[in-house]
Amino acid sequence: MVSVMIDWDRINELKNDFGEDDFLEIVEMFLAEVEEKLEALPDQPRSALSEDFHFLKGSAANLGFRLFKSLCSQYEKAPDPDAIKEVQDAFLASKTAFLEAVASDKDAA
Repeated sequence: MVSVMIDWDRINELKNDFGEDDFLEIVEMFLAEVEEKLEALPDQPRSALSEDFHFLKGSAANLGFRLFKSLCSQYEKAPDPDAIKEVQDAFLASKTAFLEAVASDKDAA
């Protein structure tokens, strides 16, 4: 399931491009920005959701969160306030899988 949720080729590409330390900084920034946007979603008017989902889709693509990106893309095209919880849950599951894998890599090193 993790490989469906996360594009590990993208993760490795980022690590190679930026180095481990800068990669971790990018991850921290990504997670903070996405969490902030996701937290604000329920308070957004329906008219703003498409733009918000577009932002989230781009963030997810940059870090290789496949499932999260897919849902954001779907709801960018057809914004639905009832989908916010599904998108938030997908992010949380992706984030958890990602962080567990990163921690395992560090433990193995």
